[in-house]
Amino acid sequence: MAITTIVAALALETDNDPVAGRALQLARLHNAKLVFVHVVEDVLSFDVGLPAPVEAAVLWRLVEHEATERVKKLVEHSGLKQAPEIIVATGSPFEIINVMAARHNADLVIIGQGKRRNIREKVFGSTADRVVRLARVPVLVVKSAETKAYENLSVSVDFSDASKAALKAAADIAPNAAVTMIHVVEIPLAFEQAMLLSGTGQMEIKLYRQAKVESARKELKESFAEAGFSVVDEKLQIMGGHPSDTLSRHARSGRTDLIALGAQGRNPVSQALLGSVARRILQVAPCDVLITSGRPPAIKG
Repeated sequence: MAITTIVAALALETDNDPVAGRALQLARLHNAKLVFVHVVEDVLSFDVGLPAPVEAAVLWRLVEHEATERVKKLVEHSGLKQAPEIIVATGSPFEIINVMAARHNADLVIIGQGKRRNIREKVFGSTADRVVRLARVPVLVVKSAETKAYENLSVSVDFSDASKAALKAAADIAPNAAVTMIHVVEIPLAFEQAMLLSGTGQMEIKLYRQAKVESARKELKESFAEAGFSVVDEKLQIMGGHPSDTLSRHARSGRTDLIALGAQGRNPVSQALLGSVARRILQVAPCDVLITSGRPPAIKG
């Protein structure tokens, strides 16, 4: 998948927005069109020191002008061949970001993590959670202020189409980076305890774990080969444990610049809310997070 258009959502909460820095780096790398979107939820809530009553239209023009000028300042000396498009809109941030991504036929959406500010957002997720859940293209959630090119990618893989899409998207975004594929084999503690109670020895349990790991390795390589991916053992790490906890530890290890994973609903509840593993990684990972859903793009060549 060629990355030709990037939509980046700016909060404009600081003068040095890490989302803008990462968007500019990727736009330069891919020679992509860049669309910056800033969403104002309620223009009448802004205090710009004007006396009341102030007409909403007048206030909106002031807010729009100020936001546009701040974005222009962020992209000064960007080195882009094509000047970024700047869109300032009012409304629901996650809805407008996804609308703009569709309208511009974006290949990638970039957004900051944001904060869950109220009970509703704690239940249904932040703007980033909702954008990820509804987006039809990969979403890069920027958590690090670092803007140098990604060097080490970690991709969480399983047997889903979403994880294959995550691998493809990560490789497309950072074609020169080293890629490590991580699969977590979960053996419930209750099952191992039952094996011990039934008289199974520690050696037998160890051999059982090893057999599960090797079986998963074989199935993963076959599954990804069918989708057009060549997987070598050196790039595939099989870990034991709970997926959320294991991936969280890896994300915090400092061995990766970007962790990618697929979020795919298996039932109405998980489709309505962001998957628990993806949500956990978004919360704890100090590095940037790339999340995809749906079927992987076709392999070219």
